[in-house]
Parts: sequence; structure tokens; C-alpha cells
Amino acid sequence: MVDMDGYSTVTTEDDGVYLTVFPPKGKGVKVELASIQQELAKHQIKELNNAAVERAVREATGQPVLIVQERIDIKDGQIFVKVDPEEMSAMITIVPPQGGGKEIEEADVLQALKTEAVSFGIKHDVIKALVSKSKEAKDDPTILLEAIEDVVAEGQGVINGEDAKLELLFDNAIKPEAAAAEATEGAVDYKNVQSLQNVKKGQALAKKVPPTNGVNGMTVTGKELTASKGNEVKFLMGKGVEQAMGNTDLYVASNDGQVVYKNNKLEVLEIFEVQGDLGLAIGNIDFVGTVIIHGSVGEYVIKAGQDVIIDDVADGTEIYAGGKVTVKGGIVGKKAKVVAQDEVNTKYIRNAYVETEKSIIVNEAAMHSTLVAGDKIGIMGAKGLLVGGTIAAGHEVTAKEIGAKMATPTEITIGETPKMREEMAKATSELSGINEQLDKTKKGILFLKDLQQKSGGQLPPDKRDLMAKLTRTQFKLMTDQKKWEETKSKLDAKAKEMQTTKRGKVNCMGMVYTGVKVIINKAQRTVNDELKYCTFVEKNGEIQVLPFSG
Repeated sequence: MVDMDGYSTVTTEDDGVYLTVFPPKGKGVKVELASIQQELAKHQIKELNNAAVERAVREATGQPVLIVQERIDIKDGQIFVKVDPEEMSAMITIVPPQGGGKEIEEADVLQALKTEAVSFGIKHDVIKALVSKSKEAKDDPTILLEAIEDVVAEGQGVINGEDAKLELLFDNAIKPEAAAAEATEGAVDYKNVQSLQNVKKGQALAKKVPPTNGVNGMTVTGKELTASKGNEVKFLMGKGVEQAMGNTDLYVASNDGQVVYKNNKLEVLEIFEVQGDLGLAIGNIDFVGTVIIHGSVGEYVIKAGQDVIIDDVADGTEIYAGGKVTVKGGIVGKKAKVVAQDEVNTKYIRNAYVETEKSIIVNEAAMHSTLVAGDKIGIMGAKGLLVGGTIAAGHEVTAKEIGAKMATPTEITIGETPKMREEMAKATSELSGINEQLDKTKKGILFLKDLQQKSGGQLPPDKRDLMAKLTRTQFKLMTDQKKWEETKSKLDAKAKEMQTTKRGKVNCMGMVYTGVKVIINKAQRTVNDELKYCTFVEKNGEIQVLPFSG
């Protein structure tokens, strides 16, 4: 054992001064009372308990011994009240009594709150707990390590009235069916495809909840806060939704279909949905609404009054849609044909025919196909390749790469589309046939009228029947003539507009290879030398090549 002399320490605490004497170790020397008294004399400590000092030195336990008792002044308990600036809460802080002073009672707290005009939202249970904690502090000094305070009154906030609302009686949560396409340049976003809510005719869809008046508020000082009333709201009801008989606040489905609530508009869209690939179990589809195929489609015919959505590939499929066509895979095959009234959107097109009144958007490539769009054609994905086939758009074609190094014939027409030429040819042909028949009919009627005059105003029965028949035919031909003349006039006006518009152009962000033929408003140009990053436009009857303008 190591020898060590005894030693002492003097510390000052909240309740007084303590002396701690440590015993010696081994052959060490004990602390002498005289040395301790000499050391304490240096600190000039008053009211020293000499007996306690002597005991501490004699016993040398290494434990602190109180040698000076701190004198505590007598103080009554105190209460401090703090009301927040908006008067919506009040907090109290209790300082416990000292030296036997008067303790805080609940009545004291209530009086302090009253003095500060706090009269509403008082929490008597919280006040009771704080008072109890304050009383315990005299026996348990550790309580004073934490402030004895809490919120003892809270105001009532204003609850403004709610506007009238539509309570949906079906699950309107969006549940994605497909993950978003890769976040690469030109990637097509399919995130908006969602689970369909199918409902039956007569099924309750929603009910109107009237506006509420709201609830007035109150500050802790008793000041009333006035709530505003909710407003009436007009809700839009689309097709497929009607008011329930005898209940104008309840809306029901007027037909089977898909219920959709978007932009405060409720409607029921008629749909036909296939879970998986389209196969022989269903066959060809002819439906008045939207058709959704959660898989691929082979050589089948799909006719839809609205949109067509195919999650995978359409291989050799014929699609006729009154709305949009979205094929997440691709449109492929010589038998593949898409005719839509709205936008066509797909990953790629190969050896297929695609026609729309609006635009065609392709994410990767269009190869050896016929594309006809009333507005624009865009092939702007990671590849953005347009090669081979016949491309026609009313206003614009844009791709990253056009043609191929082996000079693959690729024809791009801007302005009058093949469909317009076909419609013009049909209108011209129909008018020619009608005019020819009308001429024959008029000649027949003139012949019968001449015969009638020569016969003294009378015709044989068979000739009278023939006269009536020819007259009816003449009226019908004149009606048809007017219809086709209007159609031809509209087509002429549209063609003239396209010829004079400055929007017609072909854009390429990469290479344009030889073998590409560009026609804009009947002006033509064949690319004989490779071009890069350019835009083709028509000016003064010629095709000009300008820097890419997008």
C-alpha cells in the first residue's frame, strides 16, 4: 500500500459550509485539529460550529460535515402571472416560501389571475398540481431544480365556418398502376394513369354538405372573437351524373362507368377495361367509351368512342379512337393501323400506319411507317430517330435524326396532308358525280314537261310517276351538292391557310441524311448532302435550310 498523509477540503453549498477530512493511508500522518483551525481562520468564517469541526477531524471519515449552517431569510411564496400578447393563454410561475414563510394556496393563484383580468379557460387541475408541487419543495430541494410553472388558462380559438363541400361516397384515392418512365430526355410520363372507379347506374356518388356558421372564440380575458360563416359553393356535375330523385343534395350515376372527381367536377366516364393481354376470350372490341388494356394486343380491332390506352405493345393491331391513343410499348407490324381524333403517344412505331387530327408524339423512333398528323409530329426521345416511310403533318415535324446513312427514302410533307388530299379528291369526285346525275335529272324533267305541254297538259300515269320521282331526286341531289360544295370550300380554305402560314417547318437536332425529301406547301427539296442541326422552311416557293430554330 502506498503511504499517504490525511488531508481536508472546505466547500460551500446552498445550505452552508462543509468540512471533509480524509484519513491517512499506510504510514501517513493524520490531519491535526490545529492545522484545520488555522486554515479556517484564514477564511474568516463566522458562526463556526467548533464541535462539528472537532468531530470531523476526530472521525476523519472522508464524508462532508456541516460546520456552518446557512441562515435563510423568511420569505412568503410568490406568484407571477404572464398573459401572452394575443391574450389566448396565461402562465403562472410559483416561487416557494423560504424560512417558514407563507405557502401558496389555490385561492392565491385564482386571485392573482383575477388581478390580471384572466377569467376564461382556467385549468383548475393544473393550478392544483402546481400548488402541490410548491408545497413539496420545502421537503424535497431537488424540486427547485425545475421551474414550478405551467399554462393555467387557455382561450378558445375561432373556428370559422366551412364552405359547402361535396362529400364523396366512393374511394377517390389515386393508385398508380405504372411507374414513371425513366427520367431521360424526352421520356414519356405515364404517372397520370390510375386505378379506375367503376360504378353502376343509380349508385350514390356524392352528397352536398351545406356551409356551417362557425364557432366564436374567446380570449382568456373574456373578449369574444367573432367567427366568419362558410360560403355556398356551386359544384360542377359532368356527364354520367344526376341528382337523386327527391333529394337535390344527393348525386347518383346515370350510367355504368368510371367515376372521376377532378377540379371540383364529378362525372362518370364509360370505360372498358381488360386486366392483362387482349386475347380470344374477349376478341375485337367495339365500345362507346374509353378502352384500357393492361397488357399487350395482337392482331385485333379496337374501336373506342373516347381514348385507348395499352400498357404494352400493339403488334398488328387496328385502333380507331374518338379521343387519344396511348401505347406504352410500341406500335408495330404492317397490319398495325391507328386512327385517332386526338393525340397519339407511343414509345416507337415500326412498319405501321398512324393517323390523327392532332399530334403524334414518339419517345424513341419511327421507322418505315406512314404517319399523318393534322398538327405536329415529334420524335424527341433519347434516340429521336425518324427513318423511312411517309411523314405528313399540318404544321411541323421535329426529330433528332432524320434518314439513315444508306440513303433510306424518307418523305416528309408539311401543309396539305394525304388525308386532306384524299378528302379533297373525294369531295371533287362526289361533286362531279352529283353534277352529272343532276344534269341528267334536269334534262329528264325538261323532256317530261315538254311532253306534258304537247299532250294538252296531261301525262300518262307512268310518266307522272316518273316526273315525281325525278323531282324528288333533283331535290336530293341539290342538297347533296350543297353539302359537298361546303366541304370542298372548307378544304380549299384550309389548304390555302397552310400555304400562306409561316409555321410550316421541319426541325432536326442532329443529322439529316441523303435520301430525305422535304415538301412544304408543295415546294420540294431532296437532301443530297448530309446536313446537321437545321430547320427546313418554305419561302417564295423554295425550301430553305436554316440553323435549327426549334
